[in-house]
Amino acid sequence: MLGSRYVRVKKFADLTGYTEKAVYRKIEDGVWLDGREYRRAPDGNICIDLEGYQKWVEGGREPALSR
Repeated sequence: MLGSRYVRVKKFADLTGYTEKAVYRKIEDGVWLDGREYRRAPDGNICIDLEGYQKWVEGGREPALSR
């Protein structure tokens, strides 16, 4: 799977140390947006865009919605 741009949430958690719950929370809270940090696959599964994640880390984007 080396070189994949998109990974499922479980694999992303294994790669980065973020918990699956933290990933889903970032999506629910609007910190990560569909088409930017993740995409929903045709089967409905969430796939994290590793390029989008890297840009988010490097750019320090703030959440779209504050708590």
